[in-house]
Amino acid sequence: MPLKDALILTTVSGVTTLNVFLAGALTVAIPSIGTDLNIVEADLQWPLTVFSLAYGCTLLLFGRMGDIFGGRIMFLAGSAWFSIWSIGTALAPNLTSITIFLAMLGLGAAANTPAGIGIIASHFPAGPRRNTAFGILGAGQPLGYILGLVLGGILSESRATWRAIFYVQAGLGVLFVILGLFCLDKQPTSDKLYSKGLDWGGALLSTAGLGLLTYSLAASSSAPRGWATPYIIGLICASVVLLALFWFYEMWREKKSLSVLMPPSIWKHPSARMPATIGMVFFAWWNFNTLLYLCALYYQQVNGLSPLETSIRFLPSIICGVATNLAGGWLMNRVSGLPLILGAVTMNMVAALLFSLLDVNAGYWKISLWVMVLLAGADLIYPAGTLQVSSAFDNDSKSLAGGIFTVATRIGASLGTAVTTSISTGVSRNFQLLHPELPSTDPQVLMVGFRAGAWSLFAAAVISFAIALIGLRGIGIIGRSSDTKKPDPVEPEPKPEPSFGSVETAV
Repeated sequence: MPLKDALILTTVSGVTTLNVFLAGALTVAIPSIGTDLNIVEADLQWPLTVFSLAYGCTLLLFGRMGDIFGGRIMFLAGSAWFSIWSIGTALAPNLTSITIFLAMLGLGAAANTPAGIGIIASHFPAGPRRNTAFGILGAGQPLGYILGLVLGGILSESRATWRAIFYVQAGLGVLFVILGLFCLDKQPTSDKLYSKGLDWGGALLSTAGLGLLTYSLAASSSAPRGWATPYIIGLICASVVLLALFWFYEMWREKKSLSVLMPPSIWKHPSARMPATIGMVFFAWWNFNTLLYLCALYYQQVNGLSPLETSIRFLPSIICGVATNLAGGWLMNRVSGLPLILGAVTMNMVAALLFSLLDVNAGYWKISLWVMVLLAGADLIYPAGTLQVSSAFDNDSKSLAGGIFTVATRIGASLGTAVTTSISTGVSRNFQLLHPELPSTDPQVLMVGFRAGAWSLFAAAVISFAIALIGLRGIGIIGRSSDTKKPDPVEPEPKPEPSFGSVETAV
């Protein structure tokens, strides 16, 4: 691989890894943060919630801004912003400050994630080079989260404390920004960007709708009556109304050939297979992200392990993730995408099934190890999905496509965690009513709920498998350039389809 390509991949993949590294690190570090900052148990959810809230609700907005101003500008600006607020978070003295600073971090992650996908899709030509690049980029998502779990646990229990997590990511963020300034291509004037400007009405509706939905899903697990809490019901209904208004508003603007944040016609692109790809990854991340969360709870609450000991249990996932990523980058150039996606989803399906069979006293090497190994299936789902979506569009919609894909992973993870937690809590509560001699923290009580939650994750993986099987039939080798399919290489390529949302395709 040429040096410049390697530097671009290192920069974009490194920043992508940092974004999800933080989510994993916070999962195990939050108890230490709460103790150090004197945060009461009821408020511990806020540092976790605001990052996901700010990140998830602004992805579409920043994705479209990347198509307007260029991926390089948005990527560097978002990464620099992320680094600055990482330093601020490391110095946070109380709950209020750390909550605000983590919200600012979420905005930086939302700016550079879709732009990074657009940069990779634009720089690397269709074919093996692009497939390999997306395979490497994809590893940053699941591996970043698991690395966050491991290093977050180690640093939280070390003399460096949890604050070292943010100093480390700030330093790495600055390094990647400097690399990006030198290696990322400046936007050629001949490149076609989205020229109609920003749809401010669509930005307001989508941000408000996604924000309310993300918050209500995150808050439902700690609400007094769960999903039945009146304000949770109200927030979910309000988010649905806002998102519906957003959809019809975008349809109206597209018909008028006005600027559109997310053109509804983008979902009809024949080669992107947007509904099937987004639906598949939505339920796949419902399974993957929530199963990671359940595993962390199982190790700490059932096995009684410390954050450091819990982190060590995730090491096999990192090793297998690297191996799966390397194999996936090679296979995506040679094997049809559908079997790869189905095989990856099956791995996560079996992981959930095995977790549902865990015994309270089961040893790590008997079942838990295999759960960790099989979770690496996500290392094929993410790169295959992003490549399938982003390769179908021109530079005026690549970042937006990346934003839509990332929104699906965020909402899928949030909804999966909320639903599974509700199921797990409800089943454990009913079991305890039948066995009043057992406290709510007894491993037997907890495991009944965890097993029920795992069955819901198995169902989510089955749905993901069915969507891929039906909706992605015949996709062939994902990302293959059209000229590789022709027997005569000198034959001119067909004119590419215009991007949806442009003047040519507005209806």
